Amino acid sequence: MTSKEIIAKTLRLEKTPRVPVSLLSSGAWTLNRAGLTLEKALDVTPERFAEVIATTNDSVGCDIVWPGSGYHNLAIRGVGGKIKFRIKGTPDVQESVITDAAKIDPNLYKRVADDKGIALLVETARILSREIGSHTVVGTSQWAPFTLGGLAYGVEKLMRGIYKDKAAVHAVLDFAADLCFAYLEPYIEAGVSMISLADPTSSGDLISRSQFIEFSLPYLQRVAAKIKARGVWVTVHICGNTTNRLDQIPIAGADLMSVDYKVNLKEARGILGGKIAFAGNMNPVTVIQKSTPEGVAEASREAIARAEGTSGGYILMPGCDIPPSSPLENVQTMVQTAHAYPV
Repeated sequence: MTSKEIIAKTLRLEKTPRVPVSLLSSGAWTLNRAGLTLEKALDVTPERFAEVIATTNDSVGCDIVWPGSGYHNLAIRGVGGKIKFRIKGTPDVQESVITDAAKIDPNLYKRVADDKGIALLVETARILSREIGSHTVVGTSQWAPFTLGGLAYGVEKLMRGIYKDKAAVHAVLDFAADLCFAYLEPYIEAGVSMISLADPTSSGDLISRSQFIEFSLPYLQRVAAKIKARGVWVTVHICGNTTNRLDQIPIAGADLMSVDYKVNLKEARGILGGKIAFAGNMNPVTVIQKSTPEGVAEASREAIARAEGTSGGYILMPGCDIPPSSPLENVQTMVQTAHAYPV
């Protein structure tokens, strides 16, 4: 059975011949291993970019690869915002694009299609979908509307608006939902079979359950519905403790919920089990980056046991993107431990 078939069974909540396992995102880590920063990688050919991803995964063995991960903020650049690349890690937004929520250009989101960096990433996804997509899930990712809206408008302004100007917030999020799908649609046309909507600003550490339901959920639903209408699986990842809103994720339209290390996997199984699949929640820093291979193996086995991972509907995965300096051996150990776990 191929990796892609195993993921498909997992998303149908069926038992699989082994525990599925993958990194989440990992774009900076993958490229740094090849001596490339995220910025420099935009200067290589799509063929070279795809080769780096495929070759790295040959040495790791994940069930999902993520061309385009680490580049979410290119969507902001694509509509006129300013970003700054780091030597390691993902770029920062330095200048938002919306100054007045009442005067958003209704066609602004369409400009994202003109960004040359995004075009390169889409072509990379096309090559990978053609060359390995028959046996490995090729996915991509973008910020979900609530997080993307905060970056386009300013996170502090968005948070103040939740209390003082709800109409402005909804106007920003309406734009963000359009921008999110406009960014992702070319990847769908290129053949990806999974899309991850990352929503760290919707964390339980930042907004309440009721605020999530009022402001984040409707726009997450809108984008997820458009993606699923095109026959592509939807993953949602929210950083922090999301336990009190996990029951809303199936309502959002997700096929898979990726949980952070702050979420108890047994509780996640209790809330999501029988509704949608879930993944997580290895600590990306203390375990994947800083632990020994023996420590990674132990943590992997513990996560699988807590999640009842042999029952179906679970993917062993770090609780977030891993640091660029994470040792290859630790990632390999996580994968090998999942493969060897008795089912």
